[in-house]
Amino acid sequence: MQQQPDTKPGNYYVSVVRGKDSRLLLGPFANDHAAALEMVDAVRKKAEELDAKAYWYAFGTCRLEPDAAAPAGILNKFFNAAMEAA
Repeated sequence: MQQQPDTKPGNYYVSVVRGKDSRLLLGPFANDHAAALEMVDAVRKKAEELDAKAYWYAFGTCRLEPDAAAPAGILNKFFNAAMEAA
């Protein structure tokens, strides 16, 4: 079953959780959860290229409230085309 995109306003990211640590990997995708969902597998693959332990991490998406700061994802530099379309 494929996840249905969230329609709430906000900045969406592809994210990762490793134990108690979490990071914003790709984004922000302003008000576009579907775009973030589409990138999860590609981001997971890139993370596994960069860190062999990433195979064990939990990848997904998250949303920050519209009025929250919207930092750039730490892997944005590897996905310029996706970020320019966002």
